[in-house]
Amino acid sequence: MSIASLIRRNMVVQPAIASCYDAAELMRDRNVGSVVIIDDDTRPLGLVTDRDLVTRVVAERRDPSQVSLNEIMSPNPIFLSHRRGLDEALRTLRDQGLRRLPIVDDHGKVMGVVSLDDILMRLASQLDALGRAVQRELGPPPAG
Repeated sequence: MSIASLIRRNMVVQPAIASCYDAAELMRDRNVGSVVIIDDDTRPLGLVTDRDLVTRVVAERRDPSQVSLNEIMSPNPIFLSHRRGLDEALRTLRDQGLRRLPIVDDHGKVMGVVSLDDILMRLASQLDALGRAVQRELGPPPAG
């Protein structure tokens, strides 16, 4: 299965000079847990998560309106091509200890984000469908 079908396109992207306050506001409004930091050509430069905002800004009593994303972002994000498969996405998330993975097009521009939650929801849905098919094949359970 290609990861293209799992891409969440309601991601938040921001330039590195944007403030943490602006990013947090967008994350809240769009109900997402991360911001992909992009260059002028929408190539990924870094990633900021809700946890980054808490640990690197709030917990340090910094003013989020005065802290730019480039000060707290995790630089050089790991990302995958939209042509990669689910197995590779899972392996990357596991091996790198990540929950979110930016997905890029053939030109290296951000298309969206795939999260571990997105993958788990898809797999759970497929397992449910498989279970229903098996149940139909077996028939109703015996009366007990």
